[in-house]
Amino acid sequence: MDRVWKLKLIGVILVFTIVGMYLYPTFSNLDVQNTSFPIKKKVNLGLDLQGGMYMVFSVDIQRVFKESLEKRAATIAERLEKEKSLKVTTSYVGDAMTLSDDPHVYFSGDAGALGALKEMLATDYTEILVIQEEPARLETSFSWIHRQSLQERTLDQSIQVIRNRIDEFGVTEPSIVTQGTDRIVIELPGVSDLDRAKSLIGRTAKLEFKLVDEEAMTKTNLGEILQAAETDAQIKFEAGKSFLDYVERVNQFAKGKIPEDSVIAFERNSGDQVQNVATGIPYILKMRTEISGDLLRDAYVTFDQYGASQVAFKLEPTGAADFAALTEKNIGRRMAIVLDGIVHSAPNIESKIPGGEGVITLGRGNVDQNQTLKEANDLSIVLRAGALPARLDLSEQRVIGPTLGADSISKGVTAGLIGCALIVIFMIFYYRVSGVIAVISLVLNASMMIAILIGIGATLTLPGIAGIALGIGIAVDSNVIIFERIRDEIHEGASIVGAVERGFDRALTCIIDSHLTQAIIAIILLSFGTGPIKGYAVTLLISIATTLFCAVIVAKLIFDAYIGLQKGTKKMSI
Repeated sequence: MDRVWKLKLIGVILVFTIVGMYLYPTFSNLDVQNTSFPIKKKVNLGLDLQGGMYMVFSVDIQRVFKESLEKRAATIAERLEKEKSLKVTTSYVGDAMTLSDDPHVYFSGDAGALGALKEMLATDYTEILVIQEEPARLETSFSWIHRQSLQERTLDQSIQVIRNRIDEFGVTEPSIVTQGTDRIVIELPGVSDLDRAKSLIGRTAKLEFKLVDEEAMTKTNLGEILQAAETDAQIKFEAGKSFLDYVERVNQFAKGKIPEDSVIAFERNSGDQVQNVATGIPYILKMRTEISGDLLRDAYVTFDQYGASQVAFKLEPTGAADFAALTEKNIGRRMAIVLDGIVHSAPNIESKIPGGEGVITLGRGNVDQNQTLKEANDLSIVLRAGALPARLDLSEQRVIGPTLGADSISKGVTAGLIGCALIVIFMIFYYRVSGVIAVISLVLNASMMIAILIGIGATLTLPGIAGIALGIGIAVDSNVIIFERIRDEIHEGASIVGAVERGFDRALTCIIDSHLTQAIIAIILLSFGTGPIKGYAVTLLISIATTLFCAVIVAKLIFDAYIGLQKGTKKMSI
């Protein structure tokens, strides 16, 4: 054996030593959390193998359009008054007459103000179109291009926020993809606490600081308005339904009964769950959000003097300065801390609050402290991960039990063992000793594929198993090509050593050509496919690489060793 062969042998031994180290934790069922073994990774099983949760959330894009347009209109009106001393009023309407299913805003004012407004829109706010012009008002809406951009950005931001939350929740290899124009599909393998996962993912966590409208609270009988909403308009909150929808219907009923720039909100009673928040304290708040959660730097769980869990938060420097200015300007007034449309507290501003720090209380008194602590932990995760840009509504949920995954694994293993057994029998029967070499190469090939999947942290799914099975088939095909080429060389009178050398060399072009075409298909599937298709493409690409290594290098080394042991022989078992 020459020096090059020995170097190749050392390299192959080193490679498969590493492969064995990656396979050991999985096949020995090693507790990777409490071991000194250097490799602490196992095969990640997908949703279809280990069970878990499948959810489809609908994104409320129309609400995003509405809130974005309202904020933009308010900014434009303020700028017009500040820069040109011209005043316009804004009013929102849900469905435009000329652009179906699209919210729009009316700007009302005199001819001079509307003329200046049109000029401002044309130069600085090209995303807002004037769709109808009347003597005393303009009907405006977002352009189609801006709506499309806003929709795509909302979906992208939602996926990023959901991924951040799931990462903190500790789910291994989640799948989060868009479906259509307004849906997000989430797969969580191995999740057991389903209710907590749904709550954590779907919470909007929109943190706002709003001033209480003290004048309206004094002059308005909120109890009468809520009673009339329930009796006259049949607006009642039903457990299990969206509380935000209930609040929105109450505010629609209250139009004209409270100031236009104010809204009704509720603070839940201590110990109440969210679904019972309608029994809490009603407030009239200024519609304007003084400080938003976008300026949040950090959120974490703390405990008050009574041992109750609460969430402390810190604002970014810009937010801290705004918070200090806001509290200094409104000493003596109440400021509501609003989370997801629910008032968590409305403390009185006693003095200027520098530093931008505060707390969100989660209830005191006769409450379940363990449940409150879990809620505080989840809330801190949600706030740290960021606020969802849109409300998510759960459209579909399927819980896949681990028994289905176990059944799939069992049947997959059975099918794989039967297939492998048939291949082994055929290769040994047809190619004899060379068939044994091929079987050794196949075993090493399959081991290498699984080790690479573990190393890159890929999730093994049923399509992935199909990719591995196809990879083994490709490896068998490569061995057959090599063996038939060696047979041809022997029939043409070549020596055993020369037949093996030329057989491997001349088969290489055909093997590379077939693998290259399969790799192109796999890359296309990986680029344009999603979910299971990508998993299949990944395992197929890995199998192509490992097959080339095992069929061309490993099998050749074994052949050389076999020939070396048969010195002087003129026959070969093939």
